[in-house]
Amino acid sequence: MNKQIMENIMTEYNKKRLKAAHEADKRKENLYVNIPELEEIEKMIKLTSINLSRIFLTSPENVDEQIKELKEKIEKLKKQRQEIYKKNNIPDNYLEPMHECKKCSDTGYTPDGKKCSCFNRQVISHLYNMSNMVHMLKKENFDTFDINIFSNETYENEKLTPRQNMYNILEACEDFCMNFNKTNANLLFYGGTGLGKTFMCNCIAKTLIDKEVTVLYETAFSLFEIVENHKFNKQNESEENRINYNMIFECELLIIDDLGAEIGNSFTNAELFNIINERLVAEKKTIISTNLSLDKLANAYSDRIMSRVFNNFALIKFYGNDLRMES
Repeated sequence: MNKQIMENIMTEYNKKRLKAAHEADKRKENLYVNIPELEEIEKMIKLTSINLSRIFLTSPENVDEQIKELKEKIEKLKKQRQEIYKKNNIPDNYLEPMHECKKCSDTGYTPDGKKCSCFNRQVISHLYNMSNMVHMLKKENFDTFDINIFSNETYENEKLTPRQNMYNILEACEDFCMNFNKTNANLLFYGGTGLGKTFMCNCIAKTLIDKEVTVLYETAFSLFEIVENHKFNKQNESEENRINYNMIFECELLIIDDLGAEIGNSFTNAELFNIINERLVAEKKTIISTNLSLDKLANAYSDRIMSRVFNNFALIKFYGNDLRMES
């Protein structure tokens, strides 16, 4: 993501804060018109607070006595204000700016200095807009899913027909979306090519993005390319790559499509384990799709990776005839 896009995001935050401040000022004006007494109380509180600050600076002989007197006056004024609020059913925070995001007050960063989830959502949105994913998700989602394209004939030694199996998969994926914030579920889609794994990943991505969940969707090849650039090209690493790398660990849902299509080696094995393990520890969800069988997957990746997958992912098998060959 280039510098201009980052500036655009921060500009949007500035606009939101200015809008919230402007609306708070309008509420204040209306409130003081209807209840002039409140404006007088606010003026007295400010004036008394200024006098209190002056006492701290000048340190007169009877400083303690004056401080006590002014503090009592401020508390009395605040009590009067509170009574008026209560009498007129006015919320305590009525004059405070109402920010869209309560966690970061529309700054993009939480009080502990970390990027807010709303900031991550904006980043993800821009990443999708820069790719063809926006157009893809309009075509491939639960609304356009057609169960009838799957055969209802017995397939090899499977107990269920491909269509019956897809009914179960569809139900599991819809449940995953519906209960996204209630469970720690992770999914592994496996099976041959052209069986709907990528389509189902897109369905989930579209549904959760619409719910403002931060979803990062990468093919295994592009995922390891991002990691490699971050690890071995830090001096020349682009801002877009750096953000993408951070999102691998920070996004609420990471979708790794077509695992096994990348060039497998000790580096990809080590990094895949790190990604899966870090996300499990952080209780962030992951979906992996692969054209490999479970046996071939186990042969391609380390025991540590497969242990994490088998123990923490729901294993969902896709089978049937290649739909692309039949269309």
